[in-house]
Amino acid sequence: MAEVIIDKEMCTGCGLCVKDCSRNAIALVNGKAQVDLELCNECGHCFAICPFGSVSMPLYDVNEIIKFNEEKMSIEPDNLLNFLKFRRSIRQFKDKGIEPEKINKIIEAGRYSPTASNRQMNRFIIIKDKLDEVRGLAIKALYDMANDPSSVDKGTLALYQKAWLSMYEDYKEKNVDRLFFNAPELIAIVSKDRSGFADVNGGIAASRMELQANSLGLGVCYIGFFKRAIEYNEKLRELLGMKENEEFLLCFVLGYPDVKYQRTVNRKPADVRYI
Repeated sequence: MAEVIIDKEMCTGCGLCVKDCSRNAIALVNGKAQVDLELCNECGHCFAICPFGSVSMPLYDVNEIIKFNEEKMSIEPDNLLNFLKFRRSIRQFKDKGIEPEKINKIIEAGRYSPTASNRQMNRFIIIKDKLDEVRGLAIKALYDMANDPSSVDKGTLALYQKAWLSMYEDYKEKNVDRLFFNAPELIAIVSKDRSGFADVNGGIAASRMELQANSLGLGVCYIGFFKRAIEYNEKLRELLGMKENEEFLLCFVLGYPDVKYQRTVNRKPADVRYI
């Protein structure tokens, strides 16, 4: 059950929270805002919009609240667009660890990403100490899939079989990592959400986390093959400590780039239709 409290002494009945509530969970009663907790999903819009601070949410940490500051909360649009255009998928990393405070900021970016109905069911698994073990097991899983025609559909097998076989051979014979690219850490996003929007929630969080990582001087590469390996080998789920009924959404490796790009690249024109 949601817990949103409106201080009737502080509430002026301005109606801003009523107008902004997407679930129609707030109404003015005798000139004061009143919340229907059965409808509330704790999105916090009422808390954020109230000019007088009359709304409180006791189940959440009040110490993390930040008041609006235009200087600290505004980004020049062209700089942001250029920042987005310049990002690269990084596959060359320095032999350097990542400071815990930077990982914490990346997780914060994911934690504050929007989720359908504010369910907040993304969970983040940081793989660092067991990365070598996870990598070996994952590369072996992909190798087994390549040798198992029943493991995936024919189209997928035709597309990736040679890559998975050579990846295994390179790792075993040359100690070349073409799965995680010797990145120092991997972050996986998992969820028990059964609303039908888990993939969307995870994708939004990952995108924001990547941009936060880029702003911290780190590079990121999404690893789709790892999801294939997870789905094929149950031992990987156990190694990651995934909970029962939890779905693996996506993951990315990250670290300090050992490559420097000089410019943005071209993309196909946007396919846009106005109707």
